[in-house]
Amino acid sequence: MSIVKFLSGKSHQWINYNINDYIIWIAADNNKLIAENIAKELENIKIINEKNISKILNNVGDHFGVIVIYKDWSFAAVDACRSNPIYWHHAKNGYLLSSQAQTIANLVKPALDINQRLAFQMSGYTIGDGTLWSSIKNINCGEFIFFCNKGDFYKSKYFTYCPWIKKETTYLNLKNMLKLEINKILENLVKKANGRTIIIPLSAGLDSRLIASGLKKIGYNNVKCFSYGLRNNFESKASKKIAEKLGFQWKFIEINYTKIRKYFQSNQYKAFFENCNDGCATPGIQDAYAIKKLIDEEFISHQDLIVNGNSGDFISGGHLPVISKEWYVQNNKHNVIDVIFDEHYKKHYSLWESLLTENNKKIIKEEITKHILSIKIEANHEILPQGVIEMIEYENRQAKYVINFQRVYDYYKLNWALPLWDKSFIDFWYKVPPEHKVNQKLYKEVLAELNMSKVWTNNYEFKLTITPLWVRIIRFMCKIVFIFIGKSKWYKFDKKFISYWADNLCGQCILPYFKIIKNNKGARHFVSWHTLNAEQVSINSNWQNIDINK
Repeated sequence: MSIVKFLSGKSHQWINYNINDYIIWIAADNNKLIAENIAKELENIKIINEKNISKILNNVGDHFGVIVIYKDWSFAAVDACRSNPIYWHHAKNGYLLSSQAQTIANLVKPALDINQRLAFQMSGYTIGDGTLWSSIKNINCGEFIFFCNKGDFYKSKYFTYCPWIKKETTYLNLKNMLKLEINKILENLVKKANGRTIIIPLSAGLDSRLIASGLKKIGYNNVKCFSYGLRNNFESKASKKIAEKLGFQWKFIEINYTKIRKYFQSNQYKAFFENCNDGCATPGIQDAYAIKKLIDEEFISHQDLIVNGNSGDFISGGHLPVISKEWYVQNNKHNVIDVIFDEHYKKHYSLWESLLTENNKKIIKEEITKHILSIKIEANHEILPQGVIEMIEYENRQAKYVINFQRVYDYYKLNWALPLWDKSFIDFWYKVPPEHKVNQKLYKEVLAELNMSKVWTNNYEFKLTITPLWVRIIRFMCKIVFIFIGKSKWYKFDKKFISYWADNLCGQCILPYFKIIKNNKGARHFVSWHTLNAEQVSINSNWQNIDINK
């Protein structure tokens, strides 16, 4: 009898197959075929070990979560970007696994992890394999865990995103390679779609436009696009212009304060938030309202394939800090931590200004240090600090908070694909030197040269503007006054008093305006408030004692 039990919880995407003597739980597009292939490969190997499991997982595909339960052993794995999370807990009589840490916590009532809770409060996600609970862990990117009924247990990386290793190649060669990779992910997407309608949340940015224009270029026309936000926002204007040029059907979902406030107060939103809350990262709410409306209006069906641009901006270098003299090659992991930590901390752990204390900074540094030291980086090997800072964000913010955006589609039982998180694309980008990735240099130049479907010219460069007009006018008038008061005070004023009305998602409308401005904890943006809510939903309290649902 197996010592592993899987709790599917509220997740609809996990399907169970009994093949031969294997119980296979899988979350992926085309689940059944993948499950059959895994069972077939297991039958062909003589012994189950780390090498053979890694080989099987490298053949599975791009986006999956899988659990295999056999007579006297089991293993569980996630893909290279952890697109379908798995959590685990060592119980008295074996191991409990689930797609949500919350499901396990509700059953076993574990103790909280104070350090991880702090990280969650400050950033919206935990660090490394941690969750809000000390005895519940998550499986990191490209990792699997193995359980044996005799008591053996280990976890292993079959894929590591390691952009800290210095590589030598010419810029021209990288350009040609990237062009091939873009064509490869587009062809792979068409194969996955298999004739289905592809639905693209199209913005003014590079990533969703790459997908839409690339599909048009290679002749896949069964595509619909949509956009959402405040009326006349610049993202939606750009989206409409691009979709019209490509000849794709396009739809706009308006978000305003009245509509979104009503939505945030609805039972449907509360059910969505609880369903997508996993105890590891704040649920991504970005297109939750839009997806609901698009289904209600029958623009999207359950046979369609949703394809967004996550996370092309990160993987192509858009989040890399500008290279300075202090960021030269290091040969010691501890030196690297000292070089990169302040930059990483300042960018990612500032959801609440009042939490930015020296003691909290020390705690976060300890957790980040543990995470970096857990990754196999050869001693005395030349290490690029930029690559380590990329890896930390990759395994934490990107593979937890950003990947959580996909849970909206799971909640509504929609199929999805992440072509810019395909393993081959990830493989390519971690081999690109940082000087070619800063400010997305290589990415932007190649997209301009390809000019797929003619939507990459100067006519398709879009300038950010604030909507609505009345907010822009008031903001301009206030800014004039602050010329005499100071730039730093202006930023604080703008963030506290004006951003509520200028946010295209109206995300802060989860609370009334006057409750927001009376709060003196220094919220960074709407994610700060939704992280409070996520903490409340997970553990029935939050550090500010604000019950947002009430």
